[in-house]
Amino acid sequence: MKGSILLVEDRMALRDAYRTFLTQQGYAVTAVGSAEDAEQQLSEREFAVLLLDYLLPGMNGLAFLEQIRSKDNQIAVILMTAFGEVKLAVKAMKLGAFDFLEKPIDLEHLAMTVERAMNLRQLERSQQISERSDTSDRQIVGRSPVIQELLQLVDRVAASQATCLLLGESGTGKELVARRLHEKSHRHDGPFLAVNCSALPRDLLESEMFGYERGAFTGAQGRKQGLIELADGGTLFLDEIGDMPLELQPKILRFIQESEFRRVGGQKIIKADVRLVCATNRNLSLAVREGHFREDLFYRVSVFPIQLPPLRQRPEDIPDLAQHFLKRAGHPQPELSRAVLDLMTQYAWPGNVRELENVIERAMILSPQLPLAPKHFPTNMVTDHVMADFELDLGQTIKVNLSRLSREAERQLIRLVTREETNMKRAAARLGISVKTLYNRIKGFGDD
Repeated sequence: MKGSILLVEDRMALRDAYRTFLTQQGYAVTAVGSAEDAEQQLSEREFAVLLLDYLLPGMNGLAFLEQIRSKDNQIAVILMTAFGEVKLAVKAMKLGAFDFLEKPIDLEHLAMTVERAMNLRQLERSQQISERSDTSDRQIVGRSPVIQELLQLVDRVAASQATCLLLGESGTGKELVARRLHEKSHRHDGPFLAVNCSALPRDLLESEMFGYERGAFTGAQGRKQGLIELADGGTLFLDEIGDMPLELQPKILRFIQESEFRRVGGQKIIKADVRLVCATNRNLSLAVREGHFREDLFYRVSVFPIQLPPLRQRPEDIPDLAQHFLKRAGHPQPELSRAVLDLMTQYAWPGNVRELENVIERAMILSPQLPLAPKHFPTNMVTDHVMADFELDLGQTIKVNLSRLSREAERQLIRLVTREETNMKRAAARLGISVKTLYNRIKGFGDD
């Protein structure tokens, strides 16, 4: 589903028509006929967008909108009315409405307005999470030489004004490094804002970064500052800059060169003192050669490239990281068994630190009370661990109790041995089981 919508319309025919149309667009729509029912729904769950009729039994839409805002509700509100009065629209916008639709409503226009509201709500939510995160809780953890060298490099470049390009696989902690660059710089008292260039469509990304003037596009009822303007005196982190639309790249290039920009729909040149830190998991040199990224922008953003190591290149940091995530989950003195540590340090972690954090969170759900055990971790981790332990020379006996393995791990181990040892009697001997048991196990796998 694209997102959740609460539709408040007292006329059943219109309510059903809007609900059917928006459901066909991929949204999860809850439809009610009164402000009272809407209030009940809002108290029970969270919605991204509220489609609100102006004329409702017992309470008009503006009064209900004011009531919602008094509770600091962040839902994006689109007011619908048959009275296309300017004063009504102005009042709705002052109360925090996202947009104002006049009946009869064109369904295509409705779809566009809802999509913009959804995108904006998603961006605001991401920004709130970013701003709320405690930097003491979101630190770079590790004592490995490669991480210590990285931290020393970051601290040295933080004092400069150079535009940094953070390179590395997804989940390696690029935003944490960007935050450290900010905190160790003279801008540490200024704002740190972040935007993911791949998460928003081109038009919305442009308006969120540069802001817009009233009337710049449908729904632009007033002037809005963009992230660059809001980050004045601080740092703006552009994550996944390699996915930035080609049409938007010249505007970013101009800002880097001149420290100035125009809002969308505006003529006034605005100055802003902002340090840009960019990041990507893509090969930007290849993107330049393929015409997907401007060469001049590439040289501007990569004045000081910093390569972040994947987790598999610093396995000695995994115990510290795991304990860090456990402490954050409420265990002040977490202990990890040797079996769990061996399991984690021998796994390749293709999703890097983010995957480790997710795996720890999953294990904590399965076992709220420590200690954790290998059974609390994903099957693929256990399977990989078994395969690493038993990649042995031909003819070596494997001392393992197959009944203690997961079915997938058992399957993989038997396949490995039988692939190396074509003689079933010798394969069974290596596995420590009878030939009959080996045949039965293989036959059982065929039934899965």
